[in-house]
Amino acid sequence: MPVMARPQRYGAPVPPAAFASFGHRSYRYFWFGGVTASSARWFQYVALPAVVWDLTRSPGWVGFAGFAQFAAMALMAPVAGMVADHYPRRNILMVSQSFMGLVAVLMAVAWSQGVRSPAAYVGLAAASGLGGGLNLPVWQAFVSELVPRDLLLNAVTLNSAQFNGSRLVGPMLGGITVAAAGPAVAFWVSAAGALAVVFALARIESRKSAAAAGTPSMRVIRNMLTVARYVRARRGLVVAFVTASLIGSLGLSIQILTVVFAEDVFHRGPGGFGLMLTMLGAGAVVAAPVVASLGGRVPRSQIQRVALVIYGAAVVALAVAPSFVSYLVPLAFIGAAHLASASSLNTAVQLQVDEERRTQVMSLYVMVLMSSNPLGQLVLGQLIELVGPRPAFGLYGALLLAGTAALHGSGWLRHLDVEVGEYSPEVAPEVHPTTPSPPRLRRRSSS
Repeated sequence: MPVMARPQRYGAPVPPAAFASFGHRSYRYFWFGGVTASSARWFQYVALPAVVWDLTRSPGWVGFAGFAQFAAMALMAPVAGMVADHYPRRNILMVSQSFMGLVAVLMAVAWSQGVRSPAAYVGLAAASGLGGGLNLPVWQAFVSELVPRDLLLNAVTLNSAQFNGSRLVGPMLGGITVAAAGPAVAFWVSAAGALAVVFALARIESRKSAAAAGTPSMRVIRNMLTVARYVRARRGLVVAFVTASLIGSLGLSIQILTVVFAEDVFHRGPGGFGLMLTMLGAGAVVAAPVVASLGGRVPRSQIQRVALVIYGAAVVALAVAPSFVSYLVPLAFIGAAHLASASSLNTAVQLQVDEERRTQVMSLYVMVLMSSNPLGQLVLGQLIELVGPRPAFGLYGALLLAGTAALHGSGWLRHLDVEVGEYSPEVAPEVHPTTPSPPRLRRRSSS
């Protein structure tokens, strides 16, 4: 018997407080453990490309390290969804975080013991990606055990703010640590962050057990096809996946490849790139309380439409920014728009899936994001080589605005406001640039 869809009703007289989810003890442990681990992991994300570059002086090797991590995460995501349906999610998170911490320890020991093979560090980057691919979907799904229904958007937004907030201090402190104390210390800090989140998870009381009867088999390809058919039958999920692909291929690619402006346009080097990432995080953190308080009052389609317009316009502004300081302002708007877009999409996904399919749909969502981002980077990198960074960024901004116009004009965004099936609040992933910087391109003058 088909499930009837019900439109979301808006106009709640009392909006949730911006930090209402912190009223739940388990969510507090979860959030503060997450922000500690995310900030610490930036030390590794800064140190790893520095190590590979120092060993090879090859942009190709640096790019390969980033690709290895992204590919491993994308491959692991479908498996993570099925594992989460068989075992308690908190236990899976403790295992995945411990594994990523162990990989960071291996990186630290390898560098301290004089291992200077770039292939070894690329292999460790792939191993870290496997741990991240297992951790990410389950991490987001675990929120369903921590907050009630009426705090979904609030919890989604605060979780996104946690990821983005780590950019305020992580890249800067990571760069300082690598320069002053060496990569090994940065890797040890990353390992310590993983240990901190394991401790926080151990303090959380999990109310949900492993999946009940009817759990799908562990046949990966068959389950992926089943989940894909499930998503295709629900227009709201299709719209969310298409919009996520648009953001992943165009928006996230822009965020990562701002390194080209830091290096080749404004000549500010790694320090300038770190400041750019900090501005992205600052915009997201400032926007978080505003977006978190909108649940029940503003349609998700409206939040998404405004966010995408701001996103595209800000990317166009990057293309024409005449100075480094003026370049930083649109980056803050991009950070804010990315958080608002991700939060509304994540909420829409969670309100349109049935409980027995929730984690598997989320895993497919992660896979879509992980796949669209490297493709967008590849195309943008080639465009920059052909026409330069300013025209390439301008084209990506125009494409983002055109995609927004198509989604709005077709009426597709309205499907984000539909709820289907029995609800159990969960949070879909926020993805942001956390992989080694892309290869440095040949110098071009700003014009």
